[in-house]
Amino acid sequence: MHVLLFILYGAIACYILPRLKFFRNSGIRPGFLLAIFSLRVLTGCLHNWIAWRYYPHHGDIWTFFQASFTTRAELRAGFGVFWAHIYRVVDIPHNFIEWIHLVFNCLSLDNIYINTLFFNFFTFSGYIALFKVFYLRSGENTLSALPALLLPSVLFWTSCIHTEGLVYPLLGWLFYTMHQGLTHGWPPRRFINCLLLTGLVIFFRPALAPGLIPGLLIWWLAERSIPRKKLLIILSFIGLAIVILLCCFPALLFLIPKTLSARQLEFQVLNGNSRLPLPLLTPDWSSLLKTLPWALLNGFFQPLPGSGGQPIYLAFSLELMAIWMIILFCLIKGKAVGPSTTAFTWCCLLFSLLGMCLAGYIIPFAGAIVRYRSLYLPFLLAPFIGRLQSCSQTLSLNRRIKNYIFK
Repeated sequence: MHVLLFILYGAIACYILPRLKFFRNSGIRPGFLLAIFSLRVLTGCLHNWIAWRYYPHHGDIWTFFQASFTTRAELRAGFGVFWAHIYRVVDIPHNFIEWIHLVFNCLSLDNIYINTLFFNFFTFSGYIALFKVFYLRSGENTLSALPALLLPSVLFWTSCIHTEGLVYPLLGWLFYTMHQGLTHGWPPRRFINCLLLTGLVIFFRPALAPGLIPGLLIWWLAERSIPRKKLLIILSFIGLAIVILLCCFPALLFLIPKTLSARQLEFQVLNGNSRLPLPLLTPDWSSLLKTLPWALLNGFFQPLPGSGGQPIYLAFSLELMAIWMIILFCLIKGKAVGPSTTAFTWCCLLFSLLGMCLAGYIIPFAGAIVRYRSLYLPFLLAPFIGRLQSCSQTLSLNRRIKNYIFK
């Protein structure tokens, strides 16, 4: 029964998707859209199966799915019973995933694989939106945009019903809205949408804020065509306000190390088979400096081949090695990052590098690092591949791929 439902819903989704306005106006061939959508659904189902087969207690994905049955029982018992378990704001991101399953279960007859199909249908536009931003901002370079769709870790961690699966399409719509605003203007609705999307991204994954907010501000300020003198005045006022704020509230100076220390402690007390060496952070800046080498190693390069404790981590290790080799190749063959680099590039690099470093600071487990880092890798890789835009070796390949993807 569930197999027939999966086929039926899959056929309906493939019929509807190319006919939606956003996809019709994207200029992307329907065949490519359906191929990427199918790949995401199959990867999500594979993730569900791997979690059930290889992870103790089947991992968070199955925990959320099974918790949705408890939520349904609470709703049947009365709204008061339901409210008693959801009133805390800090629990809403986890509860929201349970609610997604709760709604989807009505149509899937309590099947996680069909729920995964529904989830990818409703979030697919966010992935294509991010792909379009990378494509347009790199001078219509398809090689620079494809990592947003085809990186293995992105596919694996964002195609299932999990926090990354929510945050990644939200990032896609956020960057797409920013691109539209900087290109076509800022009517009130677009500006409000941008603020709302930023808030939702940070709400579901607060660790993204330190890199995301400065990155977006740099991108926005640089493309607002603000005269240099006026920009210097604005930056001076911002700097002065920060200095005055720190003088009035000196405790704010230690807010960053205190927050990182508390967040790391939440991970340090957990048990896991993929634990990595990571010194315990104390709430002071000297501790952050001493821990920096481990943070860089874990955030940028772990898991190394042979580490992690699970065979699947070898695939992510090889992927990460390939990414750094591609970046090195792009730096050698293309133009190095320099004064001509666009504000969008700086936004992506600040967001990805700072985010990966912070993940290295707070997470002592290879599995969690791989999952958190999956959101950053396309933003890290795309700017470097974009440096190959003028290289003759990539021009013909880029042209062939472009003709296949776009009408």
